[in-house]
Amino acid sequence: MNPYTYSVSLRFSHPDIDPAEITRQLGLEPERAWRVGSPRQTPKGTPLDGVYQESHWYTRLTSEGKGISEDLSLEEHLSHLVAQLDSFKQFFAQVRADGGRVELSIGMFGDQNFGFELSPPLLTSIESLHLFLLFDIYPRPQNW
Repeated sequence: MNPYTYSVSLRFSHPDIDPAEITRQLGLEPERAWRVGSPRQTPKGTPLDGVYQESHWYTRLTSEGKGISEDLSLEEHLSHLVAQLDSFKQFFAQVRADGGRVELSIGMFGDQNFGFELSPPLLTSIESLHLFLLFDIYPRPQNW
């Protein structure tokens, strides 16, 4: 199998949760967060028109920003993450019950075709946490 790199983020979107509550519950600092009704802005802080229509929070879960398949496959990395996130199962379920969404957002990068697999036990574990999986697959490596 050809090598690839990947990045995994934990993302929340919710009709009205205070992002500080997510930070408190998880004990993780967000890379970026905003609350519904706040003025919109770019990641660098430049103001945009309008206000955010929902609350959002995310943080990167891949050390040094990326994983390398030759060191640790995506499936192995996700297995470790899901085990770590299991203690937040009730919080994730509450977010979902309140109309929110929790997802693992996965960016994948490779110079040539590559493949990966997610085993049924891993998918069952992800489902038990009520997590969505979002994949963004890029045809070339990114300039980290």
